[in-house]
Amino acid sequence: MTISSRKTLTAATEAMIRGGKAWLSPADAPALAMLRSLAALIDAEPTAALHNAYGVAYRALIARAPQAAPSKSPLGAALEEAMA
Repeated sequence: MTISSRKTLTAATEAMIRGGKAWLSPADAPALAMLRSLAALIDAEPTAALHNAYGVAYRALIARAPQAAPSKSPLGAALEEAMA
């Protein structure tokens, strides 16, 4: 991958937002604005402080995302069957 073909953090942020449209709400607008703003700053001049701020905002938002139901492991299915 060449430098010119690498995805920017701004593009990755927009892709994450598009992918989360089903669970994002108007209450998330401030967090989304912060992520967009920080992504643009990081793309222009990355610093540890900006990356840290982005990470905190990102993790807080993603923590609200609905989680997929975990699939049963073969061991879990066997244990459930044995206990039934």
